[in-house]
Amino acid sequence: MKKIMGLGLVIGASLIALSGCNSVIPGKTKDETILVEKDKAERLDVELQLGIGEITVKNGAKDWVEGSAQYNIDKLAPKVKYDLRGKTGKVSIDHKGSTNVRFGKIKNIWDIELNDDIPMDLSIETGASDAELDLRGLQLEKLNIDTGVGDLNVNLGGDWKKSFETNIETGVGQTTVILPSKVGVKLTTEEGIGTSSIEGLISKGKGVYVNEAYDKADVKIEINSEIGVGDITFKLDK
Repeated sequence: MKKIMGLGLVIGASLIALSGCNSVIPGKTKDETILVEKDKAERLDVELQLGIGEITVKNGAKDWVEGSAQYNIDKLAPKVKYDLRGKTGKVSIDHKGSTNVRFGKIKNIWDIELNDDIPMDLSIETGASDAELDLRGLQLEKLNIDTGVGDLNVNLGGDWKKSFETNIETGVGQTTVILPSKVGVKLTTEEGIGTSSIEGLISKGKGVYVNEAYDKADVKIEINSEIGVGDITFKLDK
């Protein structure tokens, strides 16, 4: 219910943007490098916030964060912050200005790679955006995903080495989440107006599902899902 009420604000803001109020006309596309250099941090706390556009996140960075942004409105330029607090590197990437802009021919694309050398907490929040998240191979300790309006694809497949918790809150759009079959998975769903499709998991009742490996697994992923207005599909990687 909390998610559905929040969606009203997201949709309302989108309608204002569509009307052109206080909007900015798109200009020439600019390219910008996103980089957080490697240092002495022993773990990372990464927050990614994309108000409008498209975002791709995957493994593969040699530094802590590597990537690029393409945008045609200056307010949408990425703002990168990094602070080493003790042994934890705090990464924050969002926009330099307001995302209240005209939808029309907006271009705002983030392509981000993360480092898999050390553990991390990862938080990804999107507004009117499509997100492609291939998180296989990262050393996740906690994962939070919160979407507004747009499609979301999340790949958590593979052979994870450590247990972690995931919270996924979806809004308006189509969501697909790929889950691992080699480690334990427990999925707890809370449906709003949208619908869910659970493929390859065993129902335990009251919105709880597990995979075949769960009971005997040493490594377990706990997933809490809150569905807004859209549709969501959970399926195993095999």
